Amino acid sequence: MRKRNLFLTCFLVLLVSSRPAIGDAPGLQTDNSCVRCHSGLPESDFVGMKSHSWTGSTHQTHGVTCDECHGGNPQAAGRKEAHLGVLGSGDPNSPVYFKNIPSTCGKCHGAEFYKFSQSLHSELLASTGKGPTCVTCHGSMVTHVLAPDTIAAVCERCHNEKSKLRPYIPGKAEAVLLLLRESKTLLYAETEALHPPEGSPEAQALHEAALALYSARLDWHRFDLDAITDRLEVFFNLLRPLPSDRPGP
Repeated sequence: MRKRNLFLTCFLVLLVSSRPAIGDAPGLQTDNSCVRCHSGLPESDFVGMKSHSWTGSTHQTHGVTCDECHGGNPQAAGRKEAHLGVLGSGDPNSPVYFKNIPSTCGKCHGAEFYKFSQSLHSELLASTGKGPTCVTCHGSMVTHVLAPDTIAAVCERCHNEKSKLRPYIPGKAEAVLLLLRESKTLLYAETEALHPPEGSPEAQALHEAALALYSARLDWHRFDLDAITDRLEVFFNLLRPLPSDRPGP
């Protein structure tokens, strides 16, 4: 109980101080002509390098193939037929044109795209083309999730002392992302320790806390750090009344 109270205290301090004045791998999908052809290209070739990077990635593991993002006909055997409809990334009509990337990713990541579309970053991207896209943080062929110790470097590309564009953002983002990570760990620990019976007040509190945490994680894609910390405050307030006594094994 003392450890949890200490964690809550640390959270509240950060909360105030941070505010400024899938399934199994389906294999290589060799029935897909895009994969079959591109995987045979040498890594020295740009397209071949991208294909080799895709192999073993999260996208490959979940069966997301070239055509899902680039278009084309993965059933066609001939090169010309297979590439019908494929447009270069510099074409505004291409699904991978930088302004179109969020909606392309949103075909699978709908909730995240919805939150992103509500952000100032999305408005900036639409109006000036200078805003970040999904690949700014997550990459494209080999996707990844940023960690607290790497997020600041990404934010600093725009938010820095030279630009005078909210230079406090990188440090704040790092603190908030760390809270999100620790909150997930805490929820798991509480659930494992209590094992409340279904329908009990404790089970309901844990369920509501999980929903609050999920909402906070989605709000990350809106880049509203204050909204995230508000949701995390709700999360911790739901956990606070849980009993400190743990049932025996």
